[in-house]
Amino acid sequence: MQIHKGLDGVVVDTTAVSLVDGVNGQLSYRGYAIDALLDRPFAEVAALVATGGFDRGFGEALTQASALSSREEAMVLDLPEQTHPMHVLQGLTPLLDHGDPSGRFGDPSGRFGDAFDKFGDAAQGFVVAAKLPSLVATHFVRRSVAGLSAADPIEQFLLQIDAPTSPIARRAFETAQILQLEHGFNAGTFTARVVASTLAPVENALSAAFGALHGVLHGGADQAALETADRVGCPEKASAFVDACLANREKVMGMGHREYKVVDPRARHLKGLAEQLTLGTEHEAAYRTLEAIEARFTERMAEQGKALYANVEFYKGLVFRTLGLPPRFFTALFAMARVFGYLAHFTESREDNRIVRPQAKYVGPPVNAASA
Repeated sequence: MQIHKGLDGVVVDTTAVSLVDGVNGQLSYRGYAIDALLDRPFAEVAALVATGGFDRGFGEALTQASALSSREEAMVLDLPEQTHPMHVLQGLTPLLDHGDPSGRFGDPSGRFGDAFDKFGDAAQGFVVAAKLPSLVATHFVRRSVAGLSAADPIEQFLLQIDAPTSPIARRAFETAQILQLEHGFNAGTFTARVVASTLAPVENALSAAFGALHGVLHGGADQAALETADRVGCPEKASAFVDACLANREKVMGMGHREYKVVDPRARHLKGLAEQLTLGTEHEAAYRTLEAIEARFTERMAEQGKALYANVEFYKGLVFRTLGLPPRFFTALFAMARVFGYLAHFTESREDNRIVRPQAKYVGPPVNAASA
């Protein structure tokens, strides 16, 4: 019996949601190359990923459904301020209201018309996706964000957290969110599919996926990479840091990717945006330190005949920091985008559902029937 630790090389299902071409360094959503999607609004690309088609009204539907009820606001604000945002998302996702029971959007029936009902078993998942930004913003600013609304979900969230409004800041954030909408059968997505396979409610699948995303080897790598740069302190110390990590067989967070044998296509875009955002600001030193860590790591890998480069997480945290958010919120921003990928996979897996039930090779002590 061959063991595939981490399911390396195991093909467990088919998907039409995204293609991760690690050999050529390409990523596509529903057949569209990622580079061709970055000039579109985030909501349109999110609709493509989650539903299979572009929908210009999708952003408005999300913002209309984004307001938290007074009960939901109270749940968030009753939590201690130091509660990790990913614990907030994982814990509260199954407890969010279904639809619009207050009738605040003109629908006293408690639903948002046909906007989300048409998604069947996934409908409440779209309600969760709509409310996540308000949930994160409320936990961050520690007050209600009701009334701070806009037609576009990206603009609305930046308004809610009082982020910089420069065109480059908005562009960088929107690009980051598009780039992390979907990425094949990653740990979080596979978790969502496993839970979906049991016929559990969609909000359970999303909550479980957020739990997986929290890990530093998955969605938490952006926080870890930036905290590493903070510890290193300056570009001049980067080489010694990388050399020490390699000598001690320690990971350099944000470097290398399990899928990509060449440069992560998402990282190319974020590195340039991070440089534009930080040039001449208080954040430039952190960018230069990350840049120096990347250069030394790549150099050392080349000496060993390996091609390992920065992944999407390496510079993403710095983009998020320029919005005024502390590192512990970075993975929650990731979740706000990746939730649409989770919904796509939830729906896709339910089309031909089979409960996930792998086998394990027993390596414990021999069974003693006499003493059983």
